[in-house]
Amino acid sequence: MRTGLYGGSFDPVHIGHMAVAKAAKEQFNLDRVIFIPTGNMPHKKGTVATDEQRIKMLELSFTDEAYSVSDYEINREEVSYSADTVEYFRKLFPEDEIFFIIGGDSYAYIDKWYQPERIFAASTVLVFPRSGENVTPPAQKLVVEEVKAASSEIRKKINSGENVSNLLKKEVLDYIIENNLYQ
Repeated sequence: MRTGLYGGSFDPVHIGHMAVAKAAKEQFNLDRVIFIPTGNMPHKKGTVATDEQRIKMLELSFTDEAYSVSDYEINREEVSYSADTVEYFRKLFPEDEIFFIIGGDSYAYIDKWYQPERIFAASTVLVFPRSGENVTPPAQKLVVEEVKAASSEIRKKINSGENVSNLLKKEVLDYIIENNLYQ
């Protein structure tokens, strides 16, 4: 099988995240894409929504069984490094070809990540560039129609009462409203 790994805070998951996952699945003939909400991140502060809420919003964002959510990083007590995560899934699915999906903004400084060579050794890195970022080998470029959506901006808009129905799947927005998230 061909397995894509897509990590992020997903706080909340939005249409841009789903567009990236769908593009990766289609362009690289992936059998599945596993969303991996971040746990204890080395370079970012925590999330607004709880781990359980982020998982639930991800589960609500897709109906195709080719997409799933893993709580691997959330359940780790130690810092979650992408190298460890990719190697975990490489061992979990030893027969699979593993693809690691990241944004161009992250790829631009991947050389500063913890042991990035382990990521490249255990997976094919797929990069979705934003606003003119370059993708250089060994990574491969993922072509995604640009969606103007960012979780931080969506949280601000929800907090100020702006309409975000065009940025979130209806089920996710309903969940946010029901649980009074980002207010």
